[in-house]
Amino acid sequence: MSLSFHGPRGTIEQRWIYYALLRDNVQHHIEGGKPSGEFECLHEISHALMHHRVTVSAKKLHDELIRAHKVLMEMPSSELAISLRTRAVLSLRPPPDSRETELVRDWGGTIPLLGKMRPQLADVFGHLLEQLLTITEGATDTDEVTIIDL
Repeated sequence: MSLSFHGPRGTIEQRWIYYALLRDNVQHHIEGGKPSGEFECLHEISHALMHHRVTVSAKKLHDELIRAHKVLMEMPSSELAISLRTRAVLSLRPPPDSRETELVRDWGGTIPLLGKMRPQLADVFGHLLEQLLTITEGATDTDEVTIIDL
């Protein structure tokens, strides 16, 4: 499964797991484990997996990503978090209504698509975060990012 992001300054495509882990880690480390409403656009992207297409404000998404970048990019990969929803999708089960997160090390499972764990969270999903910042750079209030489930 991949997601295609079409923004005002370009288009990128990434595996869904990188987006899910970015979202999960924002939720865990910045929002206190549950969606707070402060990262509305980042959470809205997950609806593309169910509805095949979602559109969010490019400017708001950019602002959310700047905040996430400041907090997450220097954290060690031992702080990698995962949500119950992401775990369910990885095990081919329907996602639960519950949105809690936990550290991967406490879960005891593995994320097969990642392979060998890397030293920092930036090594896990930093490439997606950087690319999303690039395609939303300089966005205005009317610019949008369309996300398509491929």
